[in-house]
Amino acid sequence: MEVESPPSTTSLIQAGEYLIVQKIDGEQSRIVRFTPKQKILIEKLKFTSDSAFGKPHGLFEVSNNQCFPMSVDRLIEELQLQEAPVATTLLDSEVVLSEIVEASDPRVVIAPSALKLEPEQKRQKLEMDAVLEMKKQGVSGQEVVAKLVEGSASFQTRTVFSQSKYIKRKAKKHSDRVLILRPTIRLLAKAYYLKDPDRLAMLRADQLALILQMAGVHHGKNVLVFEQTLGLITSAVMERLGGKGACVHFHRGAVAQSIPCVHSMNYNESTLSTFLPVRIKCLLAGKQLPYENNRKACNEEEENGDKIKEVKCEENVEDQDLEALARRNDRLDRERRGLEMTFEGKAHALIIGSRTVDPVNVLELVYPTLAPSASIVIYSPHQNTLVSCYDWLSKRQTINLVLTDQMCRVMQVLPDRTHPLMAQHVAGGHVLSGIKVVDQ
Repeated sequence: MEVESPPSTTSLIQAGEYLIVQKIDGEQSRIVRFTPKQKILIEKLKFTSDSAFGKPHGLFEVSNNQCFPMSVDRLIEELQLQEAPVATTLLDSEVVLSEIVEASDPRVVIAPSALKLEPEQKRQKLEMDAVLEMKKQGVSGQEVVAKLVEGSASFQTRTVFSQSKYIKRKAKKHSDRVLILRPTIRLLAKAYYLKDPDRLAMLRADQLALILQMAGVHHGKNVLVFEQTLGLITSAVMERLGGKGACVHFHRGAVAQSIPCVHSMNYNESTLSTFLPVRIKCLLAGKQLPYENNRKACNEEEENGDKIKEVKCEENVEDQDLEALARRNDRLDRERRGLEMTFEGKAHALIIGSRTVDPVNVLELVYPTLAPSASIVIYSPHQNTLVSCYDWLSKRQTINLVLTDQMCRVMQVLPDRTHPLMAQHVAGGHVLSGIKVVDQ
């Protein structure tokens, strides 16, 4: 008999990591960094982060500000218990409707919506105070919904579809289960798109996949990226590289900011080694880095220990200052590598995700440094912007220029009825792709 091995520590929820929190049947997804003694709030459900530490990622049940993992055996038991009552309820509803029709004039067909029902407050025998008291006592959401169904005086007079909608609506409102998942590019794209699509430049997950495909991003590639999509494109490129290659990220300001999608992925050191942030002003200045000649030695084990001690004694530098100095020097080293890769013509692809910046300005700086046969992909929520890029690239013998506009609709598939989901975001941007050629 084989004994199952316990889950590794990497598959368990740990303090300090970013996680995706989503309520079952909810409309929101939150990216939260789980820190000790933190209160997690998602659509009126509240629990402490400490109760999730050391537990595997997946489905949790919230009770008394604590979350508890849901086992597979319990879910199977609940599913089996739900099948019998639902069948009985549907059968009873059909009998009640048939009796109502027979008692009326046979020449008149009574629609369910035409039945005279009392107001909603009078149709529900279970009062709100009783529901709140049940939740305080730790009663599960499934039991609350069952009590509401029993207390509804109009439930049996509803149609089968109306009963299904009623149960789903109450289950959505009183659901006490949440998903705590490890972040992925798809989940991040969905969460930020639903929260604020403008900050993401209307970039949908399907268009992000098209960008990566047209740019040919894979293991070992060198990719130049300028984007205004909260680091989503940069993070997707880093994940595709898998620790081999380079993602040169052009940014404004002293350090790369507004890239929460990079931080939220909890990348390891191997994947982070491909991230090479480069400032725009350094790209304009050339290979020479600002304050390169004024660099100070950082507190590294490889350097001479006596020299570090002298720096500590003479300047009285604290440990935090030394760590900041080490991060600064590491950032300069990454920037130097990124500039060398850019100016030496080693870049295999260029990706631009623009929201407020004209992509032509970026093309004028970076296009001459691209390697022959390099892929060029430009994304923008505005079509006129890409038309200008199309004209600019066509004058420089760029081949295979294609301007695309994707349409994505989420379909609602239910028994006996299938149609597009009515409440959904359909806005998106446009993608321009091409390949650079060089005259012999």
